[in-house]
Amino acid sequence: MTWFSLPSIQAENKSAFFDSDSAAVWLAGQPQANAPAMLAELVTQIQAFNCYDTAPRDRFKTLEVLRKTFFAVSGECQRRFENKPLPLLPADQAVLDAALQLWRACAVAYLHCLSACLEGDPSIAPYSARVAHRVLSCLRMEQMNCYLAGTELAGDFWRNLHAVLASAEQLGVAREPVEDRLLGETSESTLSGQYCMVLLLHLARPFTLSRAQFAAVNRWFARWREQAAVLSGPEESPKSRCLALDLSQDQPLHDKLGGARVGRWLSVKGVLRKMRERVELLAAGESPESLKLGSGLSSEACVELLNTLSENLKNPKKTTADLPGEGSSIALVAGLETIYRFLGGTRLKESVAPSSSFASRLSHEQIALFGHVARDTWENTEKLAEQWQLMRLKPGELQLTRPAGSGSVRLVLRSLLAIQLSQNVNCSLALVSSLHMRCDGSLCITASLLPGAPAPLLAELREKPAGKISRHPACLLSQENGDSSVCLPVGLQARALSIRFYEGREQSLLGLRLLGLIERGGDYERWSIAVDG
Repeated sequence: MTWFSLPSIQAENKSAFFDSDSAAVWLAGQPQANAPAMLAELVTQIQAFNCYDTAPRDRFKTLEVLRKTFFAVSGECQRRFENKPLPLLPADQAVLDAALQLWRACAVAYLHCLSACLEGDPSIAPYSARVAHRVLSCLRMEQMNCYLAGTELAGDFWRNLHAVLASAEQLGVAREPVEDRLLGETSESTLSGQYCMVLLLHLARPFTLSRAQFAAVNRWFARWREQAAVLSGPEESPKSRCLALDLSQDQPLHDKLGGARVGRWLSVKGVLRKMRERVELLAAGESPESLKLGSGLSSEACVELLNTLSENLKNPKKTTADLPGEGSSIALVAGLETIYRFLGGTRLKESVAPSSSFASRLSHEQIALFGHVARDTWENTEKLAEQWQLMRLKPGELQLTRPAGSGSVRLVLRSLLAIQLSQNVNCSLALVSSLHMRCDGSLCITASLLPGAPAPLLAELREKPAGKISRHPACLLSQENGDSSVCLPVGLQARALSIRFYEGREQSLLGLRLLGLIERGGDYERWSIAVDG
């Protein structure tokens, strides 16, 4: 069975090198200070080299000479697109595209060598394990760049991934340890372990994870990936945790709609055991550092993330693209200042009530009513909203998409949104709990609704240390049970000697007092409040 296709090769060499020695000379002459330019040049040269008819062993040696540079240049360019608001700016998107092209070109180059291994070429057959491992490491880097940039992987990525595993099994090297320190994880790993790592990262739902969470997950799975296993059939034990695979499909897991052509099973029992043990030890008082979980997350945050990962591995979730669409259009507003205006708040520079003697201090009942006041200025604020497509509506959660080029709003994970399902329905506030770009350029989000009816607030801040007065947009989320809260810009309270709140439309002073931080999002903080009077 042919597991992968390769570009046709030709006798003419259009690359700047033809073997390991000429590659070293070419590399020494490159000005590597400009990483994006060097990235583009590497893509051009590797793609040309992939079409050159050279001996498999010489091709492999040439790639090994260049490999350290691949990682260095790609890592330097990573900061241009890592954890940036989506959609990426054109210049940053171009760097991401070049990085993905580089790792795909490198994978193709090593696949030439792997093909020779499968054909029994004696010059490279002894290096079969390393060759297959190199292809997998290129795919790992492609996956990593996509996840850091919030971009989904294409179907041919999964086809190539499965093809490498099948080839390694055919060669008998899937479980052979290979030393590779350039990935920056463990000193050595098996191809099977790296294959499982790709699937584990997919199952972790990376588009829902913060930067610190994703770094922790990557660290943990790098240490536990060899505990996962690829099996020819499901385990019989009632405690087994096996997920169906089909190596002939262009997707990570088998859809189970039909019989698998090339069936395998991913056992995650060992990884789940490791996570369960860590949760128990953390509950017993051990620190994350002592358990080698890193220092980026607190003990409580590690427990929460470990439990979430465990649930994700046990119950894989389909992506938004696989879900049936509702077909309706909704209005979406992003960012606290724009939401403030959308809710009817007056200009921030307008004067507010000069003193509390002229203000109406509202009671709990009045605050609740204030939050439910109908807004009749849709026509004046309609231009602030973008139209998004509703993919699915569930209790407390919406899944939305925006076609490529149809809007200008750029989002970050856990950013604040105002969502209005129709013109005659009051809007709700939500946070972005999942965010990614599809291969076609459309933007997909999951929005988790926040409790309470929103209304505009103006926060008057007396700043540290000199007492300068400034005014900022805020939002009240009122609830009839009294558990109301306030959304503020990130870091506002930390700068404050004192904060006074004014109603956003009438600008009357409100008797609101901050109590405690409930959550910190990507661009806002939500605080519990007390109502005086």
